[in-house]
Formats: sequence, C-alpha cells, structure tokens
Amino acid sequence: MRARGAVLALAVVGGLGTARDAPGQAAVASDLWQVAGATLVVPGPLADDGSAALWMPAVALDPATSVLRIGVESIHAPSDVGVSGGIAAVAVRLGAIGTLNAVYGRLGVDGLVRTETSPEGIGGDVPVYAEVISLGFARTLAPGLAAGAAVRSMAGQLDVVTRQQLGLDFGLRYTASNRITLAVATRFFDPTFRQASQAAVYGAAVSYRTLPGPMLGTSGVVTLRYGATLSHGEGAQHLVSAGLALARVLELDAGAARETVDGASTWRSRLGVGLAAGRYRIYLARDGGVNAFGATYRFGLTTTWR
Repeated sequence: MRARGAVLALAVVGGLGTARDAPGQAAVASDLWQVAGATLVVPGPLADDGSAALWMPAVALDPATSVLRIGVESIHAPSDVGVSGGIAAVAVRLGAIGTLNAVYGRLGVDGLVRTETSPEGIGGDVPVYAEVISLGFARTLAPGLAAGAAVRSMAGQLDVVTRQQLGLDFGLRYTASNRITLAVATRFFDPTFRQASQAAVYGAAVSYRTLPGPMLGTSGVVTLRYGATLSHGEGAQHLVSAGLALARVLELDAGAARETVDGASTWRSRLGVGLAAGRYRIYLARDGGVNAFGATYRFGLTTTWR
C-alpha cells in the first residue's frame, strides 16, 4: 500500500471499531471532512462563503441584498494524502419567512490498493469516500440575530464497509453594531446520543470588525477572528486569523490553527484570497499542512442574485 494509503487507512479505520460496534459508530470516513475544514481561514461558525451552510446552519440571506446564492468548491490535498472532492450549496430566501439552505458534499481518496508481500496492487482500488446531504432553514429573529437548523444525511465507504447516519445541527449568530459577531454551531450532531455522536464537532467563534477607513489608497476594513472547535477524542482546536477587505473587491486573510491530537500539539498556517466582480466572487484558500504532507487547497466560486 502506498505511503498515503497507509496514513489515511490508519485515520479512517481508527473510527470503525469492531464489527460488533459498527452499527452505532460514526459514518465511515467522516474524518475526511476535517481535511476540508482545515482550509477554512474563517472559523466555521463565522463562515459566509459558498459552502457556509455546511459549517454554520444559521446562514440567512440579507433581505435587502440577496434572494439567491449558489456556491461550488473544489478541495484537493497533496498526492501523499490523495484526498479530493467538492461541495455545492444553494441558499434561497423565502421572502420574510427565512432562508432555505441545501448542501451536497463528497470527499474521496484515490489510489488506495490492497497489497500482500510486495508493493504490487491486488485487484482494483479500495473505495474510500464520505458524503453529506444537508437541508436547512435559517431565519433572522431580531436585528443582528440569526438562528438556523439543518438535517444531515451522512454516508461513507471504506472498501466493503459502508455506513449511513442522520444528524441534526443548530447554529446561532449575533452581530452587535455591525462590528462584533458571536457565533456557535454544531456539525454532524447525532440527536440519539449513540456512538455515532463521535462524528460531531462543536464550534464557537468571535470576530471584531473595524469601521471602514482609508487604506492603501482606497477604503479598507480589518477583521480579527478567533474560533475554537471540539470533537470526540481530540483536544480543543484553535484558529486565530485576520482579514483585510479593500473596497469590497479584494479580500486577504491569514491565520494559524493549533491542533491537539493524542496529547501532541501542532500549528498549521491558513491563507486565503478572494476577488469580487459584480455578482461573482472567487476565492482560494490554502492549509499549510502538517508532518510534511504538503498544502491542501480549496477553490470556490459564489454567485449571488439580488
């Protein structure tokens, strides 16, 4: 098995448990979503790009500016890991009722093969993937306060083992004076509290946004952010980042994430750049990677109808 296959197999198989435990375990390969999450420069509960509804159920379109938003993203990890996939999301404002959010995402691994005493592969590739289908609803409850919920269907496969589970997620976001934002959200939460709850991630975040001011020959806004997430069997993960938005056209983001697994901590860099033109916005994010496996990239395109 290739080096990347060995690394990923250990990560994925670790979540399978024994055959006896399998029906109650988290969806196979659900850890693959950590690869996608690692490319977020903005903490998940504060996300507001094309795939935001996957990370934060309380994504409500502004009635004054948006009626429809479509986002597509491509995620690609280095060849040593071999993870790739994409996310597609649609947000529709239903008048004064609220916003309907639909998301589909799938991540998979290429090139995993079975071996015996030699590195030669036996048979075809070993299928490994994780996918999610999400349908949610978000609503502005008061000025600056939005809440939302989403029903998730998660599925995964590792070789001949497949598994599915349902999740019910919630999010709450509050913005004061258009400058300070507080947000909390869950991801892949299992309301039955079975062993499938091992896939759940809990996040909280805060950001501070400056008033627009002259910067680099145009109007600029600086945003400071902090987010923390907690998932089963891991220590708290922390993300600190800062963003610079120039004339609502160019956005530059940089940050660092501190991750703790099995008592060992490491720092990973996060970088992002976004460019807006009319109703379109393109963005590229980069996770610096860990243990010399190289960077993971996320490329996205969002279009908004007003």
